[in-house]
Amino acid sequence: MQKYLITIEEVMSLARDMSQYIDKLKIEVYLRESEYIDIKSALGDALFLDVKEHSEKYSTLLDGGVYETECGAKKMFAGLKTALAYYTFARVVKNGDGNVTRFGLVKKESEYSSHADLKEKMIAYNDAFNVANQYLKECVIYLNDNKKQFPLYKGRGGIKANQIVFRILGE
Repeated sequence: MQKYLITIEEVMSLARDMSQYIDKLKIEVYLRESEYIDIKSALGDALFLDVKEHSEKYSTLLDGGVYETECGAKKMFAGLKTALAYYTFARVVKNGDGNVTRFGLVKKESEYSSHADLKEKMIAYNDAFNVANQYLKECVIYLNDNKKQFPLYKGRGGIKANQIVFRILGE
């Protein structure tokens, strides 16, 4: 069984631009959280495990594409990999610049850069998480439109958002 549905490099290429110098171990932590919190809950345990064990059977679900419904309508979706990349990216945006030390949570400062304030960070996080939710919703629609191909999928067509929405009040 593969470790994750996507690689760290795929996170960096499928989601929005991020620095190549971000700690890969941090990205891996957020990738793991995103898989288990967001993707697994949408697919269900049985399908999630089967996708991880036999990813070659699920290339359209993972990579997205165009498909035709029973009614003959054509639909297009981005795929689970893109949704997962955006969930991971959102977590990087929200948590990325803090390090837990024996002195507590600290931010590394540099003379060549400045940190985004909390408001900007939360706006970027909410936006990326909303994009991820939309991509995952399209995957769930694909699964529902093709239930005969996915007997392990037991969902009813909705996804439960596992997001904390940050509202910025005042200035």
